[in-house]
Amino acid sequence: MRPFNLNEIEAKIISDSNDINYSDRVYAQDKITQFLNFLQDQPISNRILERIDEDFSLLKNELSLNQKSNTYIEPNVKNKAKSLLKTSYDQGAFGFFIIKNSFDIERKFDNHYFEASATWYDLIGHAYENRFECFKEKFFKPFIELLKWYLYESQARSTKDYFSKAEIIVMHEKLDKILAIQTASSEIVFDEVQELKGLMLVNNKKNWGEILREKLRDLVIGEFLTAENAKIVYKEILGMVLPLLNIS
Repeated sequence: MRPFNLNEIEAKIISDSNDINYSDRVYAQDKITQFLNFLQDQPISNRILERIDEDFSLLKNELSLNQKSNTYIEPNVKNKAKSLLKTSYDQGAFGFFIIKNSFDIERKFDNHYFEASATWYDLIGHAYENRFECFKEKFFKPFIELLKWYLYESQARSTKDYFSKAEIIVMHEKLDKILAIQTASSEIVFDEVQELKGLMLVNNKKNWGEILREKLRDLVIGEFLTAENAKIVYKEILGMVLPLLNIS
């Protein structure tokens, strides 16, 4: 499957999560597995999953996850972990870690994912429909909301990170400044700026920064920008000093 851009990832997450939330329980399990496979296969969403691991590592370490923890958790571990769920973001990370732990177990039984409701929220003996509802409210929906936060509002801290929608809006405004400081009005400059905007939807910060550097180099060589203005643009956009352009 080809890499999806940010907008396509957003649409797929919304579509698939709605499908799971409104699905009959007997069909939901396979859909959840397919959804996790998709998230892991796509570079943008897989990096988000890695960031959840990094950003909520303290919570994850308290969960003592393994194959047996899908059906049993020591009461003290359960109580300590649940006491750390201070925000909806914590709940979303918790949901992801529990779902991912179930996903990683190769041999899945009927209602496999929904055992988490019995294990973590004391629904042993309850009907599986009740467990499914609990699973959605305590695990799946918070996880989806956390995914959306990373898509919409997070900041790219590492060069491996992809830009969020909020960052892209700001970056577009900064890119438009290239049009204001060009030494000669040209459709070439406009096209280059538009291409840079589009590439933000599919490239991580490192790769996009390398593309920006090369395009600024070409604009300087073509005398559409001065070298000094190229340095200013690069510093303002990425917060870093522009490496040598190798113009000669």
